Amino acid sequence: MAEKIKLEFNPQGFAQILASEGCHTLVQSVAENIAERANANSGLDSFRATSVKAPTRYIGFASTTDKESLAAESEDKALTRALT
Repeated sequence: MAEKIKLEFNPQGFAQILASEGCHTLVQSVAENIAERANANSGLDSFRATSVKAPTRYIGFASTTDKESLAAESEDKALTRALT
């Protein structure tokens, strides 16, 4: 018969993971993949990825950087399509 296992949430440990360099690397990598797909969708090379450390975790962004990439998102949803 299988034993019951008890799991206990450790909020401090979870917060340390979210603020870790490994998490930062992962968040930056995901943002870069999204920006690369947006560039491929649009035929441009002006979507960029960034990440910043917020108070409790890292946050990643993929964004437009010029009029052409802004138009590609506005007209063709190049960045939005890169999310799927």
